[in-house]
Amino acid sequence: MKTKWQLITDFAKSNSYLFFATFLSGLIYNVLTLLIPISIGRFYEFNFGFSSHRLQIIKSVPFINTKDFTEFLIFFFCIVGIRFVFEYINKYLIGLICEKFAKDLREKLFAHQLQIASEVYDHKGIGKYLLRYSGDLSSIQNYISRGLLRFTQDVFLIGILLVAIAYIDVNLGLILTGSIVLFSLILFFINKLLYVTSVKRRNKRSQMLSFINTRLRGIHTIKAFNKYTPEEKRYRKRSEELLEIGKQYQKVSSAIQAVIPALTYFMLGILMTYMYYIKSTKDTTVDQSALLILILLIISFLPIFRRVLRVSIVWKLGNISFEKLINIFSLKSENTLEFQNVDLSKRKIVFKEISFEYPNSDREVFKNASLLIEPRKTTIIIGNSGAGKSAFVGLLLKMYLPAKGSITYGSYTIDQLSEKTIRKNIAVVSKDFPLFGKDVYEAIVYARKKDKKHKAASLLQDLQQFEHPKDMLTLNDRIGDLGNILTGSQKKLLMYCRALLTNKPILLIDEPFKELNPATRDYIKSLLNGLKNKKTILMLDKNPIEGLTPDRSYVIKENKFVEQQ
Repeated sequence: MKTKWQLITDFAKSNSYLFFATFLSGLIYNVLTLLIPISIGRFYEFNFGFSSHRLQIIKSVPFINTKDFTEFLIFFFCIVGIRFVFEYINKYLIGLICEKFAKDLREKLFAHQLQIASEVYDHKGIGKYLLRYSGDLSSIQNYISRGLLRFTQDVFLIGILLVAIAYIDVNLGLILTGSIVLFSLILFFINKLLYVTSVKRRNKRSQMLSFINTRLRGIHTIKAFNKYTPEEKRYRKRSEELLEIGKQYQKVSSAIQAVIPALTYFMLGILMTYMYYIKSTKDTTVDQSALLILILLIISFLPIFRRVLRVSIVWKLGNISFEKLINIFSLKSENTLEFQNVDLSKRKIVFKEISFEYPNSDREVFKNASLLIEPRKTTIIIGNSGAGKSAFVGLLLKMYLPAKGSITYGSYTIDQLSEKTIRKNIAVVSKDFPLFGKDVYEAIVYARKKDKKHKAASLLQDLQQFEHPKDMLTLNDRIGDLGNILTGSQKKLLMYCRALLTNKPILLIDEPFKELNPATRDYIKSLLNGLKNKKTILMLDKNPIEGLTPDRSYVIKENKFVEQQ
């Protein structure tokens, strides 16, 4: 898995032109920033007639050494205007880099989260990962903008200022350099404390978001069982823990925020002491205009220095967020095998001596269980709730792997085929695979091409022909969040429509006629009977299914598939 710097480097390589433009614009506006206090010193010479032999090299800059004051003013205002343009360009480019990097990361993150193995989500839940798209990406954007790009520019500008100050007074340059090194070491040790507290705080906030997500998704259970009070107590307990961690974080963070200006002012006091000393010394070599420029350079230096000292907080929070994202990228994922265009329509599927239990569960779902699914035949599996029908679906679709035994698809073992290859052949009708999309058309069609629309509308109309007119849907009707505004019958028919439109060779149906009215149920039965010898049909239910004659029938008993004669 890639490290933080590999992610940044890869992005920088693919956007090298943007980074170059950012560096160039930052260089220009930093140089112009340096010219402003020098220009003010030149203005001081114009008005008071002083001249500094130390500034002769600077006066080689075009227009700054002009004898005409009007030309000088034009030069000064041009510097201010051009600096504004380049600072705007630089800040925009930094912001653009951050936005593009966040886009790149969140797309990689989402793509990887779609591939994360089901057992990981079963163990840790989904809400745990939601904060990555808000808090962590924001911290990473700050890390790139303030922690890398602007910090690099600030360090470069400080370097220029130190050289300029040392050119006027080498001792003062050495004092500033020594102060920067000393204060940086002080902040380094304080920030080590901040890192530990920050990790605890962000972990607790992630847990809070996961807790809220779980409770709101199960809001009907809370209402039906009057679980308001216990859930509020659990939330308050977590909220109190977050408060305590927050107090610790604020103590360290506030110390850093208070230390930074204190150190800055302390350094300013040292500089004033030194400048008073050289001013009062008879053999001072610092002339009036050079002294004014020196003061202006120091004034320019202080806010930049303070900003550089504060960047350590940005680094710490950014490193935490990078670590969390990289941890997600390192989670076990699917489709590590290359996709193979394998047609399973004429291949037997064999479960042989399968043993399986869900991750972090002590209950064994299957133990030495065997089953045969013949191609283009109808197989029915009967089992009570909790018997293992969902586990069977998960194993068949390679969402889980068996602990023991083997699953074969024709001549291929489950370990030889990628998840995408297997699922390319199997269409599912089940409440465990909910609908998503903003409307009916998005919910039932994968590739939303124009030629698919007519076919989708026609199939939807056929499946709904025995429904009450007020319950009939069109392709443009909204379905709500995961179909939450639809009736059970509407959901079931849309799931049938979605599965049939894929035209996959294997059709897997869980509780095929539940929630359908009698007329629609009979129509679906006739439709499935018409698919015999054309598709491999798998049906799962709690009870035997009337009106369909399967080629094979199994009952799940005592962790095994028992074939019925």
